[in-house]
Amino acid sequence: MRSTQSVVAVTLGLSLLAAPRAPAQDPPPGPPKILSIYREVVKPGKGAAHEKNEAAWAAAYAKATAPINYIAMTSVTGPAEAWFVEGRSDFSSIEKADQFIESNAALQAEVGAIAARDGELLDSSSHILAVLRDDLGYGSPVPIPKMRYFSVTTIRVKPGYGNEFATGSKVLKEAHEKAKLDERWAVYEVISGAPGGTFLVFQPMKSLAEMDAYREMHGKAFQDAMGEDNRARMRELTREAVASQTSQVFQLNPRMSAAAKEFVAGDPEFWTVKPAEAKKK
Repeated sequence: MRSTQSVVAVTLGLSLLAAPRAPAQDPPPGPPKILSIYREVVKPGKGAAHEKNEAAWAAAYAKATAPINYIAMTSVTGPAEAWFVEGRSDFSSIEKADQFIESNAALQAEVGAIAARDGELLDSSSHILAVLRDDLGYGSPVPIPKMRYFSVTTIRVKPGYGNEFATGSKVLKEAHEKAKLDERWAVYEVISGAPGGTFLVFQPMKSLAEMDAYREMHGKAFQDAMGEDNRARMRELTREAVASQTSQVFQLNPRMSAAAKEFVAGDPEFWTVKPAEAKKK
């Protein structure tokens, strides 16, 4: 998955990812300021072997008590991908995690062997850093340990049209607020590892059944809240600013994750990988 130096492993505490979870009586934490995402495209027929290798990687970090926690998710739609996503409060914590690995010879040797096996299972891999655009997100935070899926939309904005994209996003957000829709998303702007103007929109889901309600949710009430003028404005802004847009659905995978203890405590039945299960897998 990750290299042992320049790239750190990653989690999704997106409120979402692996930021420390607040006590049960308190509302869930909001999205982290920074996402470190490692993306891997898995070779056809290598999914099971890749999962097993990633489980070994997570176990190595846990054994060494490395300051690295990440949540893994695998694609349900689109290319066969695995994403490892980590929420961070600052960039210096990424550097410190790298330094921890560099100072631990035993851990370096172990993950080096795992990385060699991983190379035989992947078509490609990449690492990106993204920062939260809190002004473009919508909805109250949800307890991510209870979620099972993420819908991720990747939007590439034309050079020089960042402001137009932000304007369109805010128009959409205001319409949702006016219609009081029970929906939520977090928006991140990629600052390294992908073409400029790349945005990632994360939407958590407990079940794919939630997708059944999307069409009805965005029906007449929402269209009335948007208004004809704003619909026309959205079409124009999208045509001017957006170069491409793709959406994928991902399923969270506890066996490939190195989730923090506080995160696991949010739903231990799902996130705790039992020894017998791990051995079988």
